[in-house]
Parts: sequence; C-alpha cells; structure tokens
Amino acid sequence: MIQGIYQGAASMSALEKWQAAISENLAAGSVAGYKKEDTNFSGVAGGAAKTAADSFDPTVGLTMPKANSTLNMGQGPLLHTGKDMDVAVQGPGFFQIKTTTGVNAYTRDGEFHIDANGNLVTNQGNTVLGDSGPIVTDPKLGAVTINNTGEVSQNGTVVGKIPLYDVGANGGWQRAAGGMFVPKDGSQATVVANPDVLQGYIEESNVAPLNEMVSLISVSRAYEISQKLVTTLDQSTHSAIEVLGTP
Repeated sequence: MIQGIYQGAASMSALEKWQAAISENLAAGSVAGYKKEDTNFSGVAGGAAKTAADSFDPTVGLTMPKANSTLNMGQGPLLHTGKDMDVAVQGPGFFQIKTTTGVNAYTRDGEFHIDANGNLVTNQGNTVLGDSGPIVTDPKLGAVTINNTGEVSQNGTVVGKIPLYDVGANGGWQRAAGGMFVPKDGSQATVVANPDVLQGYIEESNVAPLNEMVSLISVSRAYEISQKLVTTLDQSTHSAIEVLGTP
C-alpha cells in the first residue's frame, strides 16, 4: 500500500507539470510565432520494491511516472495582414534580435515596425538584426519591400537582409523571457541556407486551443482519480496500523 501511495503521489506531481504546460500554452496561444510545449510521460526507477514484510527486493523496481516537456516546433498557421512590416517564416528558422537589455535572442514573431530612428524593431522595441547589424530604413526612399529571401529594399535600393537562424534540432532551443528563444548550452545558432519568408503575413502560434482544453479536462480527471487512490490507500494503511498495533 505504501508503494501505491508513492506512485499515486508521483502521478499527481507529473499531472501538475502537464497542467502547467497546458496553462502556459493557453496563456500564450495568441502570441505570434509562439511554439507550444508538448508533454509526454515516462517511467523512472523509484528504488527497490517491498516484496515481503520488512524485505526489499533490489531486483524488483518501483516505477514512478515522470512528465517530460518538449518544444513543438511545428509550423503555425499563416495569417494575411497586408502590413508591409509583418513577416512570417515558412519552414525552419528564427529571426535574430537584440533585446533592449543588449542580449541576442531569437523569435518567430514577425510583427515588426519602423521606430523613430528608422530601425526595424519588434513590437517590444527589440532591434531586428540583419546580416550586417541593425536594418535602418529611410522614409524618403518610400515603401519597404521584403522578398522571400529576407532582402529588404526601398525604391529598388537594398537597405539590408534579414537572415534566419536555426540550431539543427528542436532540442537546441530553450525559452527566454517574452516568448523568445536562446540556444541551449553547447548549441550554436547557424544561418539557414535557404530562408523562406513572406511579407504581409504573420505566423500564428501552433497552439490549438480546443485540443488544449480537452487535455486540461483529461488532466483534471486523471488527477482526481490519483487523488482518490492516494486517499483510499492512506486510509487503508492507517486502518491496518491501528488493527495490527492493537494488542
């Protein structure tokens, strides 16, 4: 019974992590380019299992459930906005930006605009980095066009190019503040050889709210079952101790 209580408690802990991931997905689901967290479960060794009174058999393992979260890098739907400064990534790659604190980070959120100094920036005021630094525009040159390779032009004059970066594997990114990403320790961001961007569009998040709500219901039901199991086993253990402890 003690083993069952341990396993039930571990299940509840794993479900709480799944619920936290779902809540984060739902909260950030409206952020352009947001990549959701997927949760899967695995069993981990929890030590030797008790097979007889006061006896633990090291050959019989106690398996505990564990929740594992991974970034889902699937493409989000493309939304046509018609705005010149909106840019969506198609396929692999991230825009590189310099945050207001001076840190280089990466994002799929292509809701850009031109600031008072003519720099291409994000909605949060972070500078979009071109292949040779910040991209500076001149209002006197007219409208900005961005082709599918990321080349930025005004009235036929190229003023910069927006490269895309990747780390070669989904596991190479970790979340940073503000929905951005940075490479994990040991991972290096490299330029995407064949970038593909689309002007006048933004990539929406890859969160499907209905699916997340269904998962949230599943978590609630599973948690309730685990909680009842732990409570029942705890009560049974308490009753057994009372009976066996009575002379």
